Amino acid sequence: MSMISCDMRYGRSDEQKRALSGGLLRVISEATGESADNIFFVIREGRGINFVEHGQHLPEFVEGNANDKELIARLK
Repeated sequence: MSMISCDMRYGRSDEQKRALSGGLLRVISEATGESADNIFFVIREGRGINFVEHGQHLPEFVEGNANDKELIARLK
């Protein structure tokens, strides 16, 4: 069984987490041929202070933050 681990800041809704896990499971299943039923997905959440990017501690997550738009653009 494959395992996917996702660490993110507190603040996303259950619906957002379901969408994230569903999308990742679908894409990984398509890319690897592994059934989504055989992939174990874990989401761990923490405060912004526990995440460091470019040497800077991140702020707490805020819905609709400009950083989210930048991240989504980079993922496309």
